[in-house]
Amino acid sequence: MNMRVHPSVLDIPNLDAAPYYQAVGWQDQLPQIKLPSGHVAIHLTGYADCKAFLADPSISRTLCNIEDGPTFLPGPTQPELLLNLDNPAHMRSRATVTRAFSKRGLESVRQHVTTVTVESIEQMRQGGTPPDLFASVLERLTSSTVCHILGIPEEDRLLFRPWSQMIQSAPPDDIVGIEVAVKASFDYMLDFVQGRREAHPDGFIRQYVDQRHTLEDPLSDREFVGVLLGILLGGDHNALSVMTKSLYTLLCAPSLWRYLRENPDRAPQLIEELIRLIPIGKLSAFPRMTTQALQTSRGVIAANTTVYANVFLANRDPSVFNAPLLINPERQDKAAHMQFGHGIHSCMGPALARLEIATVLSTLVQALPDLELACDPTSIRWINGTVLRRPDELPVRF
Repeated sequence: MNMRVHPSVLDIPNLDAAPYYQAVGWQDQLPQIKLPSGHVAIHLTGYADCKAFLADPSISRTLCNIEDGPTFLPGPTQPELLLNLDNPAHMRSRATVTRAFSKRGLESVRQHVTTVTVESIEQMRQGGTPPDLFASVLERLTSSTVCHILGIPEEDRLLFRPWSQMIQSAPPDDIVGIEVAVKASFDYMLDFVQGRREAHPDGFIRQYVDQRHTLEDPLSDREFVGVLLGILLGGDHNALSVMTKSLYTLLCAPSLWRYLRENPDRAPQLIEELIRLIPIGKLSAFPRMTTQALQTSRGVIAANTTVYANVFLANRDPSVFNAPLLINPERQDKAAHMQFGHGIHSCMGPALARLEIATVLSTLVQALPDLELACDPTSIRWINGTVLRRPDELPVRF
């Protein structure tokens, strides 16, 4: 196991996945790939090109989310989901959650995150739960926090988590299973919105529903559920994936854990460096369609062209990040990573993910300073889904 102060991301077993696409050649000066759906897409990999493309208001997600459309998934997903909307519909739906997921809005969630983290780690330390960070700490934290934000019963985790995991990690040929899970999740959220299930008055669902009659252009029930599903999926499994792989990386590189222990004030910088390098799954963004010609550093992309902006590779662009594969918490590069996306489809929950990771790391370093993996990293079991890819266990000793 590498002991360098700044280990390479390539030193961490299984962290990087094989590309979920196939290189097929070039169109003029533009590289092309074949998506799992069989469609050919322009492949953007440079930081500047990806950032400019994702910020361009003329590109469309909606045009890709159709039957037999270009996708990494087995088929189209709910059209009401934020990730599938173009403006102005996207702006209208996203406005409902902007305040709730801002850094200031999440201050009300901080106490919940801290309480659950401290309780879970202490219970594991005392032997009340297995010495497994994933099963005993991380898995409960993200799912219970989503329940807290939405105002849904925490015991419902046993109900909705199998659906959400199926949606994000099912085999690509299990189309029926994914469709069943999507419908079940949608109907579950719709029950809260329409009052067939009781949501907590202080949660996001009831706060919006109770105030909806005062709004000038409120979302319909189905539009609002589209927003809620994004929170349910992203706030739980996406955050869990990033956090689990961050802890896995630190434990695979003891020099990084030692750095964190000796420099707790540098935790925010270390977290950003881990997030920059760690993809959630096998894809880093969803395909988009151009509606007009776009200029890139390699040439012009024609209108009506499918494009995959590979944020994963953009975050490792050597022209932007010095020695980009090194995990360096003292990095001086000025550019911000795009792991949470860029443009209108940037992630809703970066402040929440940072809060959860920071809380877990600071609590672990104080409570279990000598924490280490209890097995060979190459023996750890992984979930290898398209959207969701992460270790499914983190056995530790302390």
